[in-house]
Amino acid sequence: MKVYGVIVTYANRFNFLEQVIRACFDAGVNKVIVIDNNSEIKSKLKLKELENKLGDKLKAVYLDENIGSSGGFKRGLQEAYKSYDCEYILTLDDDNVIAKSSLNKLKNILNYLDVYKNNLMIGMYRPIWDGDRKAIEKGWIKTYKSNNFMGFNFLTFLKQFITKKIFKIRKTNLFPLQPAEISAMGGLFFPKNIIDKIGYPNEDFFVYADDHEYTYRFTKNGGKIFLCSEIIIEDIDQTSLNDNNESIGFFHKDFSEMKMYYLVRNHTYLSKEFITNRVFFYGNLVAISLLHFRNIFKTSLPLFIKRYKLYLKAVVDGLNGNLGRTF
Repeated sequence: MKVYGVIVTYANRFNFLEQVIRACFDAGVNKVIVIDNNSEIKSKLKLKELENKLGDKLKAVYLDENIGSSGGFKRGLQEAYKSYDCEYILTLDDDNVIAKSSLNKLKNILNYLDVYKNNLMIGMYRPIWDGDRKAIEKGWIKTYKSNNFMGFNFLTFLKQFITKKIFKIRKTNLFPLQPAEISAMGGLFFPKNIIDKIGYPNEDFFVYADDHEYTYRFTKNGGKIFLCSEIIIEDIDQTSLNDNNESIGFFHKDFSEMKMYYLVRNHTYLSKEFITNRVFFYGNLVAISLLHFRNIFKTSLPLFIKRYKLYLKAVVDGLNGNLGRTF
C-alpha cells in the first residue's frame, strides 16, 4: 500500500518536525507532505534544506499566514488527494513520532477489519491523553457524551468521586482495538477515498476540535473508527501537556488567550450536537462555569476577570454558532 504522511507545523518547531519526518520514513511511509503554517524563518530554512536532501520523498507547502490546524490539514489532504499513487493517508502533528513497526501493524489491522474495507479510520494510541487512556483501559467509547459541557457532567463527576474516593475502585483492562466516534488528527490513518465521502476539515474551526468535527462527520455518515493500543505515538513536545492540566487551566497567566477562546468556543459548538435534555446540558454548563471560580484564588483578580469574560464570550459564540477567526 502507498501511504502519504500529512504534517502541519508552525512557529519554530523544526527540531520536533524533523524527528517526526524521519520516523515516518523509518516506518515505511512513501511520501511526506508538510504544511508550513507560516513558521519562523529559522525553522522554514531548515525545512527547505531537508526538502532538498530528501528530494521527491518530502514536499513542503509554505503558507504566507497561519491558517490554523483545520486549514493546514485541509491543505495537506488536498495535496495528498491529488497524488495519483496515494492510497492511504496518515495525519500527524509535528511532534508525533511513530514507531518503526507502525505501518506493518496497520496492514494487519486492515486485514483483520477487512469487512469495513474503505469505510474505516484507525487512530493510533496516545497515552498522554486522558481520553485515549480511558478508551483503552476501561473500554470507553471516545465521543461527546450526551448533555456534557466541555466534557463535564455532574452525575458522572459524582459517580467517579464515589467509586474512586469512597470505595476506591480501580479497574484497568486492555482493549487492543476499541471503537470510537471521534479521533484526533494526530495519528489518524485512513484510505484516501474517504475524502470523497466527507470532504475536508472545516476551516471555520481554525484550531481545536476541528479533528473531532471531521471524524464525527465520518462516523455520523456510517464510517467506523477504531483506536488501536498496539500502535503507540510518542508525543515528544512535553510542554504541550501543560495546556491540558486543569489545575493550571485557562486562568494561568501563561495559558494562551487565543487557545482558550477557540478551545472553549469550538467544543461548546460541537456539544450542541449531543443535547438530548436541555435542562441537563445547561445545568452542566452552569456547574462547570461556577467551578471555574475556584481559580480566583490561584491568580490575580484582574487576570481572572479578564479570562472569565473571554470564557463567557467563547461559550456564547459557540452556542450561537459564531465560528471562523473571530479572536
